[in-house]
Amino acid sequence: MIELKSNDTAKKLGEIATFLDTPVTVSPHKSLNSSKGIIRSRDLRCRSEEEMVEELSGVTHARRIKVCRGEGKIQTDTVILTFDSPKSPSRICAMSDRTSRS
Repeated sequence: MIELKSNDTAKKLGEIATFLDTPVTVSPHKSLNSSKGIIRSRDLRCRSEEEMVEELSGVTHARRIKVCRGEGKIQTDTVILTFDSPKSPSRICAMSDRTSRS
């Protein structure tokens, strides 16, 4: 694992196919180059996790919080989003709704 300070260096390093005549694959570290945020929006209650990932820019994964009520689980309007950058945005536009992230 190599930590780089600039995107330009990362792009150049990503072009490397061999190192000392050994084939290599260069890829960003998934957990170190991502971040998570919690959002709450009634507008997202009717959206599936897959729809949120498709429609929200920079979101790679969505997991809805569910609560136990009696015998079953109920979906809430709270969602944990995983973003494709080390720092999550302070605001996102969610399906024509501007939603704050905590």
